[in-house]
Amino acid sequence: MTRSWWMTAQLILFAAVVAAPAVCRAVDLGISSDTIVRVYERDDRNGRGRSLLPVYEFMRLDYGSVTTPGLSLHAYGWGRLDLRDSHEDGDAEGDLLYAYLEYIDPDRDHQVRLGRQYLFEGVMRESFDGLYARTELVPTVALSAFAGMPVGAGSAAGRSGDLVYGARIVQGQRGRYDAGISYKYVANDGSRSEELLGADLSLSLPAGVSMFAHSTLNLLTGGWGEHSYEARIPFASMEFRPFYQRYRYSDYLNDRSGASRPFRFQTVLGDRVEIVGAEGFWYPTESVEFGGRYKYLTYDSRFGNAHMATALATVRRGIFSEAGLEFGRVQGDLAENRYYLGRGYLYGDFTPWFATGDVTYVRYDRAIYGENSAFFVSAGVGRKMPDPALSFKLSVDYSNDPYFHKDYRGTLAVTYAFRR
Repeated sequence: MTRSWWMTAQLILFAAVVAAPAVCRAVDLGISSDTIVRVYERDDRNGRGRSLLPVYEFMRLDYGSVTTPGLSLHAYGWGRLDLRDSHEDGDAEGDLLYAYLEYIDPDRDHQVRLGRQYLFEGVMRESFDGLYARTELVPTVALSAFAGMPVGAGSAAGRSGDLVYGARIVQGQRGRYDAGISYKYVANDGSRSEELLGADLSLSLPAGVSMFAHSTLNLLTGGWGEHSYEARIPFASMEFRPFYQRYRYSDYLNDRSGASRPFRFQTVLGDRVEIVGAEGFWYPTESVEFGGRYKYLTYDSRFGNAHMATALATVRRGIFSEAGLEFGRVQGDLAENRYYLGRGYLYGDFTPWFATGDVTYVRYDRAIYGENSAFFVSAGVGRKMPDPALSFKLSVDYSNDPYFHKDYRGTLAVTYAFRR
């Protein structure tokens, strides 16, 4: 258990005890649990096999009124235990994803959150332990700010110098437009690790047309890390969505010591990628949908260029049942980016039972590691128990691709949702 996790837990527990009398006047209690047991049997192309039996538990708690403003408590975490590993002894790990107290005033003009939380506003896309506040300065202007300790920063040299803070101001009119400017600063072990400035805009135009845009400037490198623009244009029973995106990894992702690491290696490559394309949808009836997507990707040094085109069709029955087909072509400069793709899926609701199925087939123009294709199939069945809070699903997956000769997976998922 990390020092940051323990400090957050103590803070939330203390605040919850202090606030309990106020909360208990009229509260709702919600507890949900997702228990997932998976079985893996995997053979790679070198003939090595591996057998895994991990058990996952995802637990969520919400305490407070869900219909009226006021004080509430929210927490979510996960744990994993490896019961069998043909290469290593069993291992266990877990994490507290969020745990915070939230207050919303009766007029919903002010909001405060205290604890571990996720934030997605402008360039403020952060998991941190600390304080977040939002207020309406005037009916058309809102200001939000946060400060605390970043969850993803490295701890090799201690956490005493770790800090993250930021703010966003937005001006707009409900149902017409929103324009925002945001800022984020991150320090790791006392040194500046990340500093971003961003702008975002959303417009609702006549005839149902809407537009979205945002850009991010890296103040450490002086370069633009991201530009993204999208429009949605409805016409009769159709909708057209053109878009443009540009990323430069050396400016978009943080490669400094202590940075969050999932994509840290990417920044060393210095790649820039541009994506331009469009997607369109036709809805001849409420239960039938046809669509098409096209993307053109340009990499400056690593992957070359690639065209991606996809056609799809979807049929729905009732509220939950759905089936779809998809066929696509990728035409790129590299061999692994030249292939045809076909996919079919279904979800059938036969209350209290439900069934799922998914098949994907990829045919490469040129063999990769001696294989010309990749195949994946999945089938599942589940049931909602007489107690509506309980349900389960059992699924079996099989895949064969250039990287794994045979990959079998079985999953048992049990969901329990309690509310009082």
